[in-house]
Amino acid sequence: MSGTAAIRAGLEECAALPEGRQKAERLEVLAAQARTADDRSLEGEVLLALVEAYLYAAENDRMPVAAGRLLRLLDDFPAELGRLTYSIHWQLKWMTHSLVDNPAVPLETTHRWLDELQSRYREHGYSARPVLALRSMLAQETGDLATAAAAMEASIAAPKDVMTDCDACEHNGWGTRREAAGDDEGALEFWAPLLDGTLTCAEEPHRVLGHALLPLLRTGRVDDARGAHLKGYHLARRTLSLRETVGRHIEFCALTGNEARGLEILGEHVGWLTPQGEDVSRRLGFICGAAVLLRRLTALGHDDLPVGDRTAGAALGDLEREIGDICARYDARNGTHVVSERVAARLSREPLLDRLPLGSPVRLPRPAGAVAAVPVPVPPRPAQASLEDLVAEARRLSALRHPHADEAWERVGAAGTELPEPVAARVELRRAGTAMEQDPGAAYARLLAVADRFERLGDRADALESRAGAAVALAYAGDRAGGESLAETVTAEAAAAYAQGTLDAEKYLAARRAGAYVAVSTLAGPVGPVETDILAARARVEAELSTAEELGGTGRAGTYHDMLARISLLLGDIDAARTHLTAALGRHLDAGMPWLAARPAGMLGQIALDQGDPKSAEGHVSTALEHGGDLLPAGEAAELSSLLVEALTRQPGRELDVVGAALAAAARWDGLSEPDTLHNTFAAARAYHVLDRHGEAAALFEEVMPRVEVPYEGEAVARTRAQYGRSLAELGRHPEAAEQFVMAARLVQDDPDAKELHAELAWSAAEALQFAGRPDEALPAFRRAARLWGDVGMIVPRVRCLRAAAWLMDWTGGDTAEDVDTEPPGVTAMRAVLAELESLAGAEPSEEAAAELAETRRQLDAMLDDGFDSCDVDEDEGEDEE
Repeated sequence: MSGTAAIRAGLEECAALPEGRQKAERLEVLAAQARTADDRSLEGEVLLALVEAYLYAAENDRMPVAAGRLLRLLDDFPAELGRLTYSIHWQLKWMTHSLVDNPAVPLETTHRWLDELQSRYREHGYSARPVLALRSMLAQETGDLATAAAAMEASIAAPKDVMTDCDACEHNGWGTRREAAGDDEGALEFWAPLLDGTLTCAEEPHRVLGHALLPLLRTGRVDDARGAHLKGYHLARRTLSLRETVGRHIEFCALTGNEARGLEILGEHVGWLTPQGEDVSRRLGFICGAAVLLRRLTALGHDDLPVGDRTAGAALGDLEREIGDICARYDARNGTHVVSERVAARLSREPLLDRLPLGSPVRLPRPAGAVAAVPVPVPPRPAQASLEDLVAEARRLSALRHPHADEAWERVGAAGTELPEPVAARVELRRAGTAMEQDPGAAYARLLAVADRFERLGDRADALESRAGAAVALAYAGDRAGGESLAETVTAEAAAAYAQGTLDAEKYLAARRAGAYVAVSTLAGPVGPVETDILAARARVEAELSTAEELGGTGRAGTYHDMLARISLLLGDIDAARTHLTAALGRHLDAGMPWLAARPAGMLGQIALDQGDPKSAEGHVSTALEHGGDLLPAGEAAELSSLLVEALTRQPGRELDVVGAALAAAARWDGLSEPDTLHNTFAAARAYHVLDRHGEAAALFEEVMPRVEVPYEGEAVARTRAQYGRSLAELGRHPEAAEQFVMAARLVQDDPDAKELHAELAWSAAEALQFAGRPDEALPAFRRAARLWGDVGMIVPRVRCLRAAAWLMDWTGGDTAEDVDTEPPGVTAMRAVLAELESLAGAEPSEEAAAELAETRRQLDAMLDDGFDSCDVDEDEGEDEE
């Protein structure tokens, strides 16, 4: 092989290599060889390929040398390189772009190249539109905002021609300028056709989806920001030329309470933390995004987390030094502090949201060697808070039955000074009551002991409250009779004290509450309660409700209505339950205790859902979550969140709301229940799938599909994989789609109740294999799907699979006989389909059979004419039948 032939062969081999340093190095060798060869046109081709390789490897710093050589060749050998004129000037534009971004290139040199570019474009009759855009970009970098704006307007006004950037790239640039000027709305307006998929190119909407993340958040478009991340990160991940975009996704995670996900993404690209010869601007964009995350981790006390072979704190220190050096180089070149000020503002950003659920891990990993988790200690009291202040706050929260009352008393107990006996007794009362669920027997003894302490102190009210708690603990411990007896005694003593005026109404109600709680406790247990116990409990609670209402105990009345609602449900009286729950909700709100209103609101939601009213259920559950807020126990908040998802799922057209609610529910279940976490994430993925937002759907499916067997079994797993496969197919990721369909089909192949699903999955797998360019696998897959459809008596999908197989044989020459006189196998197969349909139409005439018969004849004629447009083959094949 001659030298020229070897170079050309090497050039063809390089075209198949992935973008990166290896490809660029190979082309550098070929360029050196081509320079000594006697073929200037070939050298031009190699240099063009090299310039493009530098572009996609993010090594723009290396482009000027190759581009300069290209221009000299064009000038010296116009005849030989004439056919490359367009390509050379196209790449010259991108090379000049790289100079604008390069702090190592003096401004004078950059301006000279811009003048050279504009001169050459004018000489060849090209529009100045892209040159003006580059001038605007340079002015923006140096802080000359007026010139930047004027140049951009002039660029937009200039005519479009073959040298103009594609529409997608232009809209990106226009939006970027608006965002840099602080106009998020203007930027998003320019980016809109990229964000909605109207405009695309090789790197769009990849870049814009990353750039738009924070503007979307700042303008309140939270759901769109989440979607842009889910869709955009997959497009950008591990792509060298999109380093800066990956950095933006990392930053987005850091500023939305998704530090764990940001750390995962950084871990996928940890090698990029080390310089790899990439151009400075893209490196700066990536490491700034990483630094925002690392700063956030440090602020949260996670600076010891591993990041590659360093800790987060050490990596942050290294990056901040490098960022400072790069910014100093830009400032020195530009004669301004624009770049360093912009970067400083970026690094100092505070989170925009406490938490935006993304369907990814929400818990940060523990550093290696960390000890086992221990209960979080009670926060120390503020230095300015006196013991009197702490006690007053604890008493206030107790009176409100606030969820933080126990913590408030623990702060009192941890005050660090010897507590007065009344205060110490009150701390012990709260601790004993808190221990009731874990060990009611021990709590009973502790509560009687603290009651004695209050008696010695002459505090009759607190002594009665303590003994009331002891009665409840005794019943919880299994001594129902003892609990009832003690409760009656305490109630009688409290009534006497109230009658004598030595006990106020609130203390009286607190003491006599024991009777209702003991009565209701008898209804719990593994064996359902008998009706007599239920009716007795209802009577006792109704009596306590009457007393509470009479004495103005609004909060207590709310609790008793809540109890009566549960009793009504045991009796099967839904209307009464609803009435009591509505009353409980109102009483708790009237009493200024919204956290207690969450439970009855949630129960109203469950009842509404059970009765087929998902809209009302949504309203009730939303109310519960609103009233409970951060005060709800984690498990209760998670259950309410799942209930909201269920209510939304049952309402057509609410898929986007399902996404947000399901991901929020998944985040709340994280660490509590893996099946519930995964189930809700899958619910969000399915909602995106229904919305035809397949990029977002695939991202969520990919995140949790490895654990799909945790929440689901058998057929449910198969259907979930099928949905994932369809989203992948819509994205053009056919090999991955085929894998999902094949795995799904295997799951149900032996299930006699899922034969139709099995056939559908086999058909989808065959189509995905065909589109993936694997006809040898697609052909038997179509035949298998046809057989499965035949087994369930579905003629239309069966013949469509057979026709698809026939066309595959025709296109590929599959199973072709050696005898030249033998009819092509595709034609033979299509005739067999026709014969089957003719037989069916004769034996069992139907409109369906007639339509398929006519279509098969049409396709056979087209195959025989050898002029059939493959795009017209069975357009409805593989249509989602779910």
